[in-house]
Amino acid sequence: MSNSFKKSLVVFFVLCWIALAINPVHRGIWLMENFLVVSVFPVVLWLDKKYIFTNGTFFALVLFACLHIFGANLTYENMTYFKWFSDWLGLERNYYDQVIHFLFGLLLFMMFFEIFFHQGFTRKLSYLIAFLFINSISAWYEVLEWIGMVLFCKAPDCLALVTQGDQWDTQKDMAYAAVGSVIALLIHRKWGRNQ
Repeated sequence: MSNSFKKSLVVFFVLCWIALAINPVHRGIWLMENFLVVSVFPVVLWLDKKYIFTNGTFFALVLFACLHIFGANLTYENMTYFKWFSDWLGLERNYYDQVIHFLFGLLLFMMFFEIFFHQGFTRKLSYLIAFLFINSISAWYEVLEWIGMVLFCKAPDCLALVTQGDQWDTQKDMAYAAVGSVIALLIHRKWGRNQ
């Protein structure tokens, strides 16, 4: 990772993580939401050394991670800086968490595409595998979120905090990730051929 742009992004992410770890609104939810980030980010750095992601892809990865840990600090349902959007549209819940799931598909799709394309798969097959990876990771994240709630969220209102009382929250989260990945695929297919 010799690129100074990427090194700057890593430093920025680490500083954000430290700042947002200091006083989270709900420590149990923060632990649950950060477990995967802390364990996956070193893997992303290793993958970048191996496949040399484009600067745009690396920026998208760091942007997603920062938005995720920001939501973990304030808890997704109480995302103060997103409440105006829900109020403006007259919505009953805060949709920041579902925006993050959408961005997961949109912003991380290119990482998977680049990994498989650099391994020699055709462009079309790389698109398909990236789409399948996004959707399988999205499903497994929901399973791990459930396990995390069992392990870390001992408060009686923890389930309501994570799902905001929506019985279809898990299915919607996975659907938003799928839609985001399809949009990323279509955008790259149209404009990203020269990368």
